[in-house]
Amino acid sequence: MSGSVTKTADVADYRRFLRLGAIIALAWSVFQLYVAAFGAPHQLVFRPMHVALATALVFVAFPVVRSWRKRGAPVDEADEEGGEQSTSRDEPMTMTVVDVVLASLALAIGLFYVANTNRISERVTFIDDVLVIDVIVGLGLMLLVLEACRRVVGASLTIVAGVFLAYQFFGQHLPGVLGHAGMPLDRFIDFQALSAQGLFGVPTGVAADYVFYFILFAAFLEISGGGRLFIDIALALTGRLKGGPAKAAVVGSAMMGSINGSAVANVVSTGVFTIPMMKRSGFKARFAAGVEAMASTGGQLLPPIMGAGAFVMAQMLGMPYSDVVIAAIIPAVLYFLSGFLMVDKVARRDDIRPIDAGDRIGFHDISRRIHLLIPLVYLTYLILSGRSLMASAFQAVIAVVIVAFFRRATWFTPHKILVALEMGARRSVNVALPCAVAGIVVGVITQTNLGLRFTELVLAMSGGHLIPALLLVMIGTIILGMGMPTTSAYIMAAVLMAPPLAEVGVPTLAAHLFIFYFACLSMITPPVALASFAAAGIARSKIFPTSIQAFVVSLAAYIVPFAFVMSPELLLQGGDIWRIVWFTGTAAFGIYLLAATVIGYEAGRISVGERVLTFALAIALVYPGMLVSACAGAVAAVYIAARHVRARRRGANRAPESEDHLNHPNIKETTDAH
Repeated sequence: MSGSVTKTADVADYRRFLRLGAIIALAWSVFQLYVAAFGAPHQLVFRPMHVALATALVFVAFPVVRSWRKRGAPVDEADEEGGEQSTSRDEPMTMTVVDVVLASLALAIGLFYVANTNRISERVTFIDDVLVIDVIVGLGLMLLVLEACRRVVGASLTIVAGVFLAYQFFGQHLPGVLGHAGMPLDRFIDFQALSAQGLFGVPTGVAADYVFYFILFAAFLEISGGGRLFIDIALALTGRLKGGPAKAAVVGSAMMGSINGSAVANVVSTGVFTIPMMKRSGFKARFAAGVEAMASTGGQLLPPIMGAGAFVMAQMLGMPYSDVVIAAIIPAVLYFLSGFLMVDKVARRDDIRPIDAGDRIGFHDISRRIHLLIPLVYLTYLILSGRSLMASAFQAVIAVVIVAFFRRATWFTPHKILVALEMGARRSVNVALPCAVAGIVVGVITQTNLGLRFTELVLAMSGGHLIPALLLVMIGTIILGMGMPTTSAYIMAAVLMAPPLAEVGVPTLAAHLFIFYFACLSMITPPVALASFAAAGIARSKIFPTSIQAFVVSLAAYIVPFAFVMSPELLLQGGDIWRIVWFTGTAAFGIYLLAATVIGYEAGRISVGERVLTFALAIALVYPGMLVSACAGAVAAVYIAARHVRARRRGANRAPESEDHLNHPNIKETTDAH
């Protein structure tokens, strides 16, 4: 009897893959894997099919009914443990005829590009004629992509794209520097939908060629149990320290965030473990949520994988991805050092206890699963050795499946493989669609020369000075990033704001990393902070106070981009090893003092005047001049030593007072009586 029940359950588990959304998701993953294994077709076939499959999947996974209330949670998405359906929604989202029709149109457009491969691949942009059917297909696909993007990430990016498109068609009527010459509709479609620019430009190319495979790798790693292993390792390393749960969140979410490359997805996947533990140990709900949001956001900055924006950056700069990874190492360490120090200061100030014994993970348990990290090590080796990113990620996916067979408990069954394939595709829409829309925006900026006008505007407002220009770019990037994915924010900000930074003398790599950094930080910067909002939902704390708390916890990290722009040694660019060590050390010391300033604690609570002093010293330590940072470091070392000596003296004075108190006659009589 039990055997028949098990068999029925197995059949039911597989039956879910016959649903339309699962079929499209699996077809997309299989298509991408086929390309990786046997070679990509022409880019004007591969990229349109990538966009078409992503768009079709969105229409059936995010139905129009109530899709505006459930961003980021497609229907029928399998969980990481075995494909159970999500049942946490208030009401089931029902697929309608409209959704099926729109999905069918998207797939039909993809097949149009396949059927016209020779004509489209051989034509010359702005020279060959644009057919009426090309205009219809191009406009249709752009409208479908905009609607699909609205369903996935909300209206913000779609509205931004709509504004740019309006500028494309009506900007010629604007007076002054913002006006442009205008462009006929057929030339607009020629550039946007019939060339490797615009809709099928660099952003879409990166999403199709690289990002999809790394998301698929993350899905396979999670299904194997590697995702939870990161959290368990962090708990084992930090569990016995003061504020252990929050420190574990910083370490674990950093490792997991580097794999999945999405701040919100990382908050949801790791926050369900870390936030309740932080609350149980004594941290306030909004602080626990803020720490998780900060750590999950920083995962996009952490090598070896980083976020999708880093792949775009390497493509835009025309340099190997490994060079971007190497340059990002020290800034990433400084980012997470700032978060770790913030947590440590709060834990010491509020005397937060370590992780409860029942929540601690033993190294013996971890050792039985440590083999699951082999694919990540292998992937890192492939990237740094110069292999293509597509091949590296594809081989890493295969490695996950093979390594999982080292222990029976982590074996991949056919069901798990299907779940991972579906999960990877469903998660990829959160990158594929925003990248496609960002490509449209970049195409408009290119066709209208808006980037050149924006450079003139920034230079005029900053007076050509470095610090004002950096501040303007920081603010502009954060504003562009409000309510939209990091990758889209980075792409648009880089096209608009990297040129003015180059004009004021910032090296190209440093300028792009600066922009990418603040595109990531936009996820935790009020008033629109998507990672903070997701964490607040898990912690059951108020949204706006939580976003403020995440911003405060991350405040020391906001100094890091300015540090590496002014000290290229932090990007391992130029200078000898001693200068790199010196500037890294002074920047870390400055972050330490900034954490003390923000939390108001250094071997005891510090006064307002002392916080002004520590803030000034922190800024001086980040200053690129060696003499200034050396003097600031000496003053800071004396101040910290004096604080700790005073704290020890207070502790020594309290002990005798406590003993005298116990020797008080009344106390002694009471004790003797007992």
